[in-house]
Amino acid sequence: MSADSILHQALQPYIRYADLLHYHNWRTPPRIVTDYMLLHVLEGEFRLQVEGGVHRVGAGQFGFVGPGVPHQLASDGHILFLALHMDWFPSDTDPKASMIVPLDSREDAHASGLQPSLHSFTDIAIPYVLETAGSEWLAGTLRKIVTHWQEKNAIDQLQAQLHATEIVLHLLKTYASHSTSESKRSTSLHWVPAYLQYRLSEPLSVEEMAHKALMSRSYFSEHFRQQFGMPPHQYLLKLRLDYATELLRSTVLPLQAIADSCGFSSVHHFSKMYRQRFGYAPSSVRNPN
Repeated sequence: MSADSILHQALQPYIRYADLLHYHNWRTPPRIVTDYMLLHVLEGEFRLQVEGGVHRVGAGQFGFVGPGVPHQLASDGHILFLALHMDWFPSDTDPKASMIVPLDSREDAHASGLQPSLHSFTDIAIPYVLETAGSEWLAGTLRKIVTHWQEKNAIDQLQAQLHATEIVLHLLKTYASHSTSESKRSTSLHWVPAYLQYRLSEPLSVEEMAHKALMSRSYFSEHFRQQFGMPPHQYLLKLRLDYATELLRSTVLPLQAIADSCGFSSVHHFSKMYRQRFGYAPSSVRNPN
């Protein structure tokens, strides 16, 4: 295993915040978190905008964001969810850094205690929307954490921390590689075009692609660029826009249906990306005059 394996690091899970939250028409500004944030939706749905893509997290699903990753969260209606913020690694910063830092803030999150990013390790890649395996156990454990955390006594606080450690163990066992180092794996990504073509309508993150390839995000991105001449998210956008052009020329589908089929969050987003790449609106493909 390489020296920058997460399995060679000192891990010390520590809860910073745990609660049941309820909002209506929820919007956050562009921001980062300085720790690890896990959200579990009980009712409603929110959108997680990150890395140029949008992920929808609905009832029963989990959203995950690590430190230093710019993102926004939004919900157009009622949303009820459990929220957990926790450090994974020991921190000597006192006082603790703010959990949430707006991107337009002058606060230096790196100087004030930003937790190490999982992107710096070669053997773990956690997607922004967690896989369904173990979701029932994960939901129950997160509920226990929130319940114990609200009781401000030593026993309940320790019980909450114990459950938080269990969650970190679960994520490590699910998403970390335990045997073959990346340096010894095949770096062939010949399967990528077909894999992406069949999933153009789905929200795909670089983390999910890397997980499919059994690589960390940074390792996957490096070899992807070498083999395809561009970063993964740009390649996926190219495939989506090329497919959209094909649909525009060969069908009479409305723009909304084409945007949905090609994985864009809205017609506005689709039109904006299309115009940026080709220099003209998608509607002009059908109406050149």
